[in-house]
Amino acid sequence: MDVLAKFHTTVHRIGRIIIPAGTRKFYGIEQGDFVEIKIVKYEGEEPKEGTFTARVGEQGSVIIPKALRDVIGIKPGEVIEVLLLGHYKPRN
Repeated sequence: MDVLAKFHTTVHRIGRIIIPAGTRKFYGIEQGDFVEIKIVKYEGEEPKEGTFTARVGEQGSVIIPKALRDVIGIKPGEVIEVLLLGHYKPRN
């Protein structure tokens, strides 16, 4: 699996994370595009991880699905690792 970008970010309320502006600019990611993301939460010896696809919102925001947040145990204010796996323009 190729990783386009890797960064750490803080989880905001309702599971919102932000793709950094430099990453969005480099890959041409705009509001309305789709991204495939893998998130990793380091806790203890075994990291917890999950992958999802989401539409990019204002200012590069993406919402981690609630079911995934619940399984991994992600709460607002925590820092997680994000791997950008893919970027897709919507079909018109």
